[in-house]
Amino acid sequence: MTVPWFDRETGILLLDELAEAQPSFRKILEDGIITPEELLDQSNHVLELMQLLDKQLDDRQHQLVTELLSELAVLFAALQYHEIQQLKHQ
Repeated sequence: MTVPWFDRETGILLLDELAEAQPSFRKILEDGIITPEELLDQSNHVLELMQLLDKQLDDRQHQLVTELLSELAVLFAALQYHEIQQLKHQ
């Protein structure tokens, strides 16, 4: 069964719910402390998934996923810069 990305009624992205359903998320947060080792393990897990996906996509799918990943990186960076700006103005 395909897990939906969006709430069927509101259209809201279910990213928090998707993350919370992952065993890796629960494992990382179980003690309330995120260690450098946990970050490295999660980074490696993401890279493994990306490498697997990279081998399975046709050219059009690869282009779309590349754009998605790039725009997510832009959003992540913008959120971090925004947080830094907010901290500077407190």
